[in-house]
Amino acid sequence: MLVKEFKIAGVCVLLLAGCQNKLRIGTRVAPDPRTARPAAPQDQRNQAASGFDLKDAISTPKSVLILAIGHAEGTIALNGTPTQAYYGHGDSGLRNVGVFSCISCGNRSPEEADTYYLENKIKPQRVRFEDAARGARLPENHPMLAAAFFTLLTQSPLAATDRKGFLDRMSTLKTQGINFESLVQLSVDSFRDPDTNTFKDVARFNNDESRIREDQKRRLSKVEDFLRNRGTELYPRL
Repeated sequence: MLVKEFKIAGVCVLLLAGCQNKLRIGTRVAPDPRTARPAAPQDQRNQAASGFDLKDAISTPKSVLILAIGHAEGTIALNGTPTQAYYGHGDSGLRNVGVFSCISCGNRSPEEADTYYLENKIKPQRVRFEDAARGARLPENHPMLAAAFFTLLTQSPLAATDRKGFLDRMSTLKTQGINFESLVQLSVDSFRDPDTNTFKDVARFNNDESRIREDQKRRLSKVEDFLRNRGTELYPRL
């Protein structure tokens, strides 16, 4: 996988034991169709269970998940205020500004860079992430699953979205569960070349798996710290 960023930085079948609001075998009483409430959509149930709504969490540059990403980038302090790096810092000889450490924002101010990057790089990937989560039978409103993806997306869009990147590999979490170590492993594996399954083009870390792993641990630890500080339940059982 070419990680350029590092080079430059039911149908209801009519069965008695089937769908809601139908007669069931045994002593249980079928719900009265006049009073039964339709089930909430899955994303609403996830949101209610976790208290986390992904759409809201990335709605503005001041939203909780965006600031958490900034904390991992070193541009946002734990209390949510900008660090000196937010206003501009060097990385591989390039100018990085704003919460996302944007290197493709030209001469935009940090605030303008935040809006540009959020609207053009982050938000367009929300539906794709949600579709991939549902396809992997994972909760799309899981705080740390979403946080791991969007943090990686900010660091390396190819690792996040390319063939055999984060989205393609999310199904591994169905058996491993969603926890800190499994998210770190998923993030590390997302940098593997899709054909050789080795690290070939992660130039910033010299293709060293241990260095890549330490960087992902550091980033996700920072995200955890920020979200926890804001009262987010990191690993809800959805």
